[in-house]
Amino acid sequence: MNRSLAAAVLLAACQPPAPKDAQAPATPPGPAAGSPEWKIQNATSAGPRSISAAATVMDWPATPDGKMTELRPGTNGWTCMPDVPSTPGNDPMCLDATFLQWANAWQSRGRVQIKQAGFGYMLQGGSDASNTDPFATKADSTSGWINTGPHVMLVTPNLASLAPLPVDPQNGGPWVMWQKTPYAHVMMPVQD
Repeated sequence: MNRSLAAAVLLAACQPPAPKDAQAPATPPGPAAGSPEWKIQNATSAGPRSISAAATVMDWPATPDGKMTELRPGTNGWTCMPDVPSTPGNDPMCLDATFLQWANAWQSRGRVQIKQAGFGYMLQGGSDASNTDPFATKADSTSGWINTGPHVMLVTPNLASLAPLPVDPQNGGPWVMWQKTPYAHVMMPVQD
């Protein structure tokens, strides 16, 4: 490289950044937080686009004993839900029909009656109050909220098959949440 070109490159690198108004315009703002459009966008961020693009999107009930409401119909048998409002983290999810059946039983504290394995995605991660109590609504004062990174979940009708798996969310691999309860399921991290 000749000296004048090297000097020009060095001079350009040392220049202060252009004023904010001279830079490229920012991405336009998305839907207003909490709006149905925002909830759909948030819910579908939980799964791979190949699944979430055609998934039904349901919103959480307004009251503990209320019903979920449909925000968008789907065509592929998957259901996505937006961030759970009562948790500190962003935790939308996309569930196949079996995992949705499991989730409905958990939400209503009912009996889990699934006949096959089911899968769910939480690619934004999640926040849970407890790794042992499926119905805890507040984190333990010593351990705090269990914040998990992006993961895939697995439910199975054969809970005994989960017994040898670890239960520590920090073990670096798959682990069982809510072991020794009817709501036990495998959490599989998908990135470090």
